[in-house]
Amino acid sequence: MFQPVDTAWPAPYAEGMASPGFAPLLMNIPMALALLDSSGRMFAGNEAMAATAGEAWRPGLKPQEMAVADDSRLLARAVADVVAGGPARTLRVALVNRPDEAQDMRLLPFPPGLGAAAMIALRDIREQLRLEAQVAAATRMQAVGQLAGGVAHDFNNLLTAVLALTDQLLESVQPEDNREALQEIRRNGERGAKLVGQLLAFARQQPQRRNLLCVRDLVHGLKPLIVQLLGPAVELVISPGDGRLAVEADPGQLEQVILNLAVNARDAMNGNGRLVITIADVRGRDIPALGHAIIPGIDHVAIDVTDTGSGIPPMIIGKIFEPFFTTKPQGQGTGLGLSTVYGIVKQSDGFIFAKPGPGGRGTTFSVYLPGRAMPRDSAAETPPAEQPKPSLPAGRRVLLVEDEPAVRTVFARGLERQGCAVTTAEDAMTALAILRQGRVFDVLVSDVMMPGIDGVELAIEAARMRPGLGIVLMSGYAELPRHRAADALGFRFLAKPFALVELITAIAATQTVSD
Repeated sequence: MFQPVDTAWPAPYAEGMASPGFAPLLMNIPMALALLDSSGRMFAGNEAMAATAGEAWRPGLKPQEMAVADDSRLLARAVADVVAGGPARTLRVALVNRPDEAQDMRLLPFPPGLGAAAMIALRDIREQLRLEAQVAAATRMQAVGQLAGGVAHDFNNLLTAVLALTDQLLESVQPEDNREALQEIRRNGERGAKLVGQLLAFARQQPQRRNLLCVRDLVHGLKPLIVQLLGPAVELVISPGDGRLAVEADPGQLEQVILNLAVNARDAMNGNGRLVITIADVRGRDIPALGHAIIPGIDHVAIDVTDTGSGIPPMIIGKIFEPFFTTKPQGQGTGLGLSTVYGIVKQSDGFIFAKPGPGGRGTTFSVYLPGRAMPRDSAAETPPAEQPKPSLPAGRRVLLVEDEPAVRTVFARGLERQGCAVTTAEDAMTALAILRQGRVFDVLVSDVMMPGIDGVELAIEAARMRPGLGIVLMSGYAELPRHRAADALGFRFLAKPFALVELITAIAATQTVSD
């Protein structure tokens, strides 16, 4: 239908348009169409046009009379230009009967002698606009996540040095007043560490230990804690369904998603109402019916958390997953609860959406995680039992590689106090040069994110040069593929910030080399 202006219409079609029966031909075309005379008024249209424009369309009106006031003037100028023989135009306008929905209106000039001066065609782009909004929101969240991850990395290095130095001071003899002050410093450092953990979760850079989980079992196990968090005035209903799919996720992080959504619902209900958690399998063939084009057509497990609170105003629903956005009074919330949920879900290859609850009351948060077949022999894999901590190392020869001077100094001092012989390097190239000198080490402790060669590449090369060398990697954050690479090679990984005793324990658990 959309022919270039300088191209003649196909002869049979042109004859059909010029004939008295041309207007009825429009009735068989599903797109909303109308014909314009030389004065710019519509004199014929199809049923699709009547359905789209409603009472705003009828013969004798001009197209600009169908548009809202803000778009009418621009449309009038475009119609006049096209009717006068100008080139085809496409405008995005809102109709008076649908002021909140944009439409693409195509204005096409007709060659002389066809019985009409021009034609307008309306294309419903609601689904396109909705998808564009989802992509724009995802892009914005990704950009904010990258910023948050960078800030968290630098802040983690600072916290690591503060906490490690505080631990060393607490181990030494201190007056009671000093010990209380140091303990307060440590408590605040731990609070900062939790805050950074939430930022990393939002940025999707939090280390994960995925297992195959049965969501129904996980939620059932959380029920006593959820009840305690909600309080006596909130009724909890869990509808586990009879699904057979499992999900591959970090159990601790998935628990955090459920708990954060439950706490958010409690606050929305002011501690009084009803919370319903529904779990269901969604087969790939049923994904399109959900109305979210961004979800791939594979099996998913859906987790719906529905409250009976005040709901989310439409003007802020697009911001609720952004970090530090909160509707609570100052001092009553960090604004990281939902952003943490968002980050964990996305890092787990899932999706999360918010919508009004049933009947327009409250809010429903829907989480979709890729589903996998449940193992036949068990409901789901369970994380391995925690192993007892080994004894502290003594006389270990440690090569410590860390590009942050404060962290390098504090860890070297702490390890030396434990009897370790520590050699430090500020980057991977320096560490490799030390190894090539033939010096013997029991353990390599390296940061992951460093200029030039990163810690994983250094560890791989060091393990090749010195088979049996114990390796411990640490980082404020690292890209998930680097974590997986480290795990696949059996390297130990510590996420900053961590206590010095955790580093000592990791070193003690590594294999030593003997000469």
